This record gives sequence, structure tokens and C-alpha cells, in this order.
Amino acid sequence: MNYTNDTGLEHLLHNVIISPISVLVSLIGIVGNCLVMWFLSFKIKKNPSTIYIFNLALADAFFLVCIAVFHSFSIVLNIKTPWEHQFENVHLNNVLNALMLSCLFGYNTSVSLLTAISVERCICVLFPIWYYCNRPRYLSSIICSAIWLMSCLFTILEFIYCCPDSHKLNIVHEQPGGECKYMFVTICFISFMLCIPSMTVSSLVLIIKVWTTSQHRPPQKLYLVITVTVIFFLLFAMPMRILLLVWYKRHIMPPFPIMDIFSLFTAVNSSINPFIYFLIGRSGSGGEKCNLHVILQSVFREEGSQIRKVQRNIINTKRDTIM
Repeated sequence: MNYTNDTGLEHLLHNVIISPISVLVSLIGIVGNCLVMWFLSFKIKKNPSTIYIFNLALADAFFLVCIAVFHSFSIVLNIKTPWEHQFENVHLNNVLNALMLSCLFGYNTSVSLLTAISVERCICVLFPIWYYCNRPRYLSSIICSAIWLMSCLFTILEFIYCCPDSHKLNIVHEQPGGECKYMFVTICFISFMLCIPSMTVSSLVLIIKVWTTSQHRPPQKLYLVITVTVIFFLLFAMPMRILLLVWYKRHIMPPFPIMDIFSLFTAVNSSINPFIYFLIGRSGSGGEKCNLHVILQSVFREEGSQIRKVQRNIINTKRDTIM
């Protein structure tokens, strides 16, 4: 691959504007996601949704740490993009390689977790009685564990077979070869045949549910949270995946600063979720001052009330049948 030398304007735009903003956004997002994880771990009673949200916050925080360190390297080393350089220091190259692998891992995990929670909420809306009667108790934990493991596997394979040799710790080929074509097909299938359609359809179902419910009573805040989170993902994080797939197919690095701007958008997407929880949880408080614990609890406590409502319906149905 042929990389052009940094021009003065590109260097200024990246090291003075894009990288510092990316680091600042990432730091804010890390603090926000860590607060969410702390409250979900110690202050809010666990339920299927909180387990998903906790893992999503963990994946986002992990991704943001990698992005912040990556752009900090860019500023300290005074280079435009660390992934376009091969350094004489082997240890520095290994650190940058590990960071790139970690970024892919955090991104892939976030996509899968967001898909899982949106699909499960959709099933809960469409088939509430079947869902609460037949859902295994530890399903959320099992799915999250499987997602972390599968994401790790696919990230390593994607990194080995589809990334340029200067990023691969000297593992395999100099150029993306035939193996990358299989990875390309697999990633396209997972991204555009499973994850994106599943998230989109589930979000549409939740939007319809929110709209119909709002005609009679305030909609569940959890549905609003999931819907808004998916919308922000499609707008801010999905372009990065499309960009990587184009590179895998054509082996053409997009011109500066497209890659860096999309990277910034992805950092914004991972940082904005705690603010979504806060704003939606605070809505409807009537102007009352609420602490973060009360706000987050108002988003996730509705899971328990929904379960109790379904259980009452089941009991009433059985009582009517017996009578």
C-alpha cells in the first residue's frame, strides 16, 4: 500500500483537532460507562436487561480506552495515524498492533451485544407470556459470555487474515489473501444479514410499541433507551464497519481524514449511551431533582413491573380456566 506523506494541513487537522477531540470524547465516555457499570453492579437489582447493559457498557469502555491510547500515541509521536506507520522499535509496533486488535474486539462485541438486547426486547414485546414463562433464568449471562468468546475469535481471525502485514505481529501473509475473502463473506453475512437487519427490525417493533403504548400511558423507558441506542449506532458506528469492509474488498485506504472522522464518530457512539440513559431516565420527573441512582433505576426497574404484570395475567388466566 502506498501512503502519502503528511502535509502541513493534514498534520494540523489530525494532531491539533481530531486526535485531541477523540481523546476528550473517549475520556468522557469512559467515565460515563464506568459510572453505569458501578451503579448496575452495586445499586440496581439485576435483571436480564441490566446484564446486557452492563456488558455493553464494559465493551464500550474497553473500546474507548483503546481509542484514547491510540490517539494519545498519535499526539505524542507526532504522526498523523499510528496504523499507517511501521516503527523500528519492535515493542512499540507490538503495542500498536495490540491496540488495533483490541479496538476491533471492543467494536465487534458492542455490535453483537446491542443486537442481542434489541432482539430479546422485541421478542418480549411480541410474545410476553411465552417469553417470561419459557425464558431460561441465566440466558442473558450465557448469551453475553458466548458473545465475548465469539467476538474474540472473529476479531483475531479478521485481524490475522485481513489487516496489512505491518499490523500483524509478523504472523502471516504480506497481503490480504484468499483467507480474507472468506472472512469478508463471513463478516458481511454477520453484519448485513444478521446484526443490522435484526437491530433495525427490532427497533421498528419497539418504536411501534412505544407509539401505541404512549396513546394510553407513558411508554417504558427501557424501550426508548434501546431504540435510541440502535439509531445512534446506525448513524455513527456503522460507517466504520462499512469502511473496513470496503478496504478488505478493494485494499484501498480511504483518503484523509475520512478514516479518522469515522473513528471519532465511533467513539461518540460508544460515549453517548450513558447520556441516553440519563436523559431518558430523567424525562417525566416533573422537574424534580433526581440523583443518578434514581434516574438509572427508573429506566431498568420497569423490567420487574412487567414481569409481575405478566405473572398476574397468567394467574388470572389459570383461575378463569379452572372456574
